[in-house]
Amino acid sequence: MAFHNDLLALAQDIADLPSLERRQVNIRRAISTAYYALFHLLISEATLNWARVELRPVLARFFDHGPMYAAAINKESDLNAYFKSNPAESPERNIADHLRTVAQTFVQAQQRRIDADYNLTKDIDETDMFTQLETVAAAFKSWNLIRGEASAQAFLLSMLSTKDRREKKFAPPKRRKPHTKRPIADNPQMT
Repeated sequence: MAFHNDLLALAQDIADLPSLERRQVNIRRAISTAYYALFHLLISEATLNWARVELRPVLARFFDHGPMYAAAINKESDLNAYFKSNPAESPERNIADHLRTVAQTFVQAQQRRIDADYNLTKDIDETDMFTQLETVAAAFKSWNLIRGEASAQAFLLSMLSTKDRREKKFAPPKRRKPHTKRPIADNPQMT
């Protein structure tokens, strides 16, 4: 089973705990894990296009939450504009609908994950956890229906970060020349 499927299954396992065992930590963990399932699904799908299998993990490191979120916001906006034009039923419309589901879910799931991981000032309801699991599972299904489509593949490419994530080599700091002060008498500003 692929890592993203394992993450979604883990989130579901946490949600399936008996209600007495569903503490805040479990609810938050399920929400976060469901987001990471979608995050890793999209990265996995994008890297599958890279012919050099041994370099796919290196390519995967170039994907980052922020640029992926921005790409999803942009795609969701573009698709909402498309649907406002009331397009006729067609295979393209169907693909766009599934792609909008994936983009919308990514945006919402990341926002819920940030709340679950960092906003400890309020309790998160179990309903939020079940909503996260349902929408992410629906996004997985939508993705599986359109994964080979050109627009879906272009969406993956738009999520690629240009941020340099390669390992940095340690280099000791360069030695600076010692700063020498001129005597006050030699300083023209002081005379």
